[in-house]
Amino acid sequence: MEFVPVTEEAQYLAPGDEERKYLEKRLETLRSESDEMVLLSFPGDELAIGGCMAAGREFFHINSHGGAEPCPFSPYSDINVRNTSLKEAIRSRLFEMLREEHLLEQEHTGGCVLFAHRNEVEQIMAQLPQKTGC
Repeated sequence: MEFVPVTEEAQYLAPGDEERKYLEKRLETLRSESDEMVLLSFPGDELAIGGCMAAGREFFHINSHGGAEPCPFSPYSDINVRNTSLKEAIRSRLFEMLREEHLLEQEHTGGCVLFAHRNEVEQIMAQLPQKTGC
């Protein structure tokens, strides 16, 4: 896992191209040596799978209140796992809209694509009925 900035001020701390190449090679080595484990690089594997793994494509994040969020770096939720099943949560309207709008496939310069496009995510959230407890 690489550092993912969640503020503009921290952007300079994100790994650059050379550092990401090093991380990719190191992960390749670890994968070849550890065939009993599944190793995912977040967000490093995004290019290989065609975009962000979040919002129910490969995983989602559950916050401390039970809100199902696209990922820890995109803290928005429209459904709570305390009131629904994980199957329903993975099909939340927010996740569906992020996929329909192809936001998970957008270009970005590293880190979290949803953080980079947070204005678009906020516009989607504004379209959804507001729920409490997420």
